[in-house]
Amino acid sequence: MRPTPDWLISEPYTDVDLGVIKSGKEAQVNLIERTGDVSSCLIARKLYLPREVKEKGALEALGVQRSSTFRNDVQYREGRQFRKSRDRRAVEKMTTHGKHLLQDRWTEHEHDVMGRVWAAGAAVPYPVGYADDQFDMEYVGDSTRAAPQLYAARLDRAELDDAFDQLILGLQCLTSEGIAHGDLSAYNLLWWRQTLVFIDFPQAIDIAANPQGLGFLHRDVLNVCTWFERKGLDVDGEEVFAGLLAFT
Repeated sequence: MRPTPDWLISEPYTDVDLGVIKSGKEAQVNLIERTGDVSSCLIARKLYLPREVKEKGALEALGVQRSSTFRNDVQYREGRQFRKSRDRRAVEKMTTHGKHLLQDRWTEHEHDVMGRVWAAGAAVPYPVGYADDQFDMEYVGDSTRAAPQLYAARLDRAELDDAFDQLILGLQCLTSEGIAHGDLSAYNLLWWRQTLVFIDFPQAIDIAANPQGLGFLHRDVLNVCTWFERKGLDVDGEEVFAGLLAFT
């Protein structure tokens, strides 16, 4: 079991929002400075974007810049069950209550998945905690800049080789935990201090529970292997996928 990181500030503390780091299709990430009695640290706060916003000024009140553009989430939810029948019906009918349930479930799901794979040794940000529509995690970067997404990082050939090797190790770790990322690409990987970091797990799939689990894993592998191929590496996505099946 990996110990809690020593950089994390324990209570009591105050949080100061330093601004937006990144905004994606389903969430916005802000940089937070957390200050305790004797020290401070930087964390990333993921704010899940609301599915529908009708009232003027509602986005500003929530602290986000826009609403979610992610809609096709039914296939990702297969294998995730709501215990109460009325909750299942609310989700099926997409009532206001059902939408709130889904938002809460995605937040909890990402926190739980990242906790599992972090404990298993994968290179992911440490999950600090979550509440309502926000998820706090380890900030990857320094005081001058956030870690770049892989697609924007300037890697030489040796670093590309190293990043690909780290990709395989990370995929093996996730697959051993029975998890497929579900949306893996060069946009959901960071490159920081010679380390490839996996991020963005709200759509993570339980390979065994989801009927499309292996299909998501296959798509993830081909997506990211294609990116490395375009960068000049001789990689075979189908071969990588076949190798991962031994870890399922």
